[in-house]
Amino acid sequence: MRTMPLRPALLVSAAALLLAACPQQVEPQAVKKNPHDLSAEDPRVVADTDDLYPLKNPPPEGSSNPEPTGPAPGSGVPDETNGVCRLFAPKLPKPECCVQDLGLDVEVAKKSCDHTLYLGESHQMTCGYYFATEETTHLPKWLRLSVTLEDDVDAAVKAHDRRISLRVAMDPDFHSVAVPGVQGAFWSTHKGLHWAILPGWSKPRLLTWRDDSCSDEGIQEVMRALIKTPQVAADSVRTSLVPGAAPPANPANAGTTDPPTAPK
Repeated sequence: MRTMPLRPALLVSAAALLLAACPQQVEPQAVKKNPHDLSAEDPRVVADTDDLYPLKNPPPEGSSNPEPTGPAPGSGVPDETNGVCRLFAPKLPKPECCVQDLGLDVEVAKKSCDHTLYLGESHQMTCGYYFATEETTHLPKWLRLSVTLEDDVDAAVKAHDRRISLRVAMDPDFHSVAVPGVQGAFWSTHKGLHWAILPGWSKPRLLTWRDDSCSDEGIQEVMRALIKTPQVAADSVRTSLVPGAAPPANPANAGTTDPPTAPK
């Protein structure tokens, strides 16, 4: 039997098949990082020698640093780093400075009410001012101030008496009376809590205090000073960290005074 010679066309086809079967050279691809892989730099873990252990309270996904813990400045400790006020609140987790200057002179209040330390202020519905002595820093005393919704003293007194009578005292006979020696002011009391409606500004101010905050004679001195203080515009810039204090000679140093020792 004769053997048929391979034709050139068949040789070309066979060579093409062999080339097609050979693997082609490809460019190396970047290795994809598994999002679940951990390293010692990962904020979700803590390293101990070569081992990695999960952090007890890992930061939120996408954050590089854990969130700060502990109370905010001014919470339980006087703080002036905000540069606006001496900030203090016994228990508020995130205290804020009072919305506006309401005319209180801290030095007058300290002298009249026998307090040696001014701890600071904070806002919670109304503006609270906190005082103490070296022996009672753990039990701060307070005065609170706010502007009434009513435009004149008579209307403010009637609204206050109605509100306290119905919601606090539960006594239809509850009413304010004129403050002796303080012209135009009215005060009231219920179970150790005291209120006074003060004239002098475009809207009356409501002063609140407790029995242990100040004596009757002392609080009357505070009232007189408040009434005499010229009205401060609601949008005015604070010029001192302490209400009533003279503005610092160098405004840049407004936050560098030494606040009183933290309550113990």
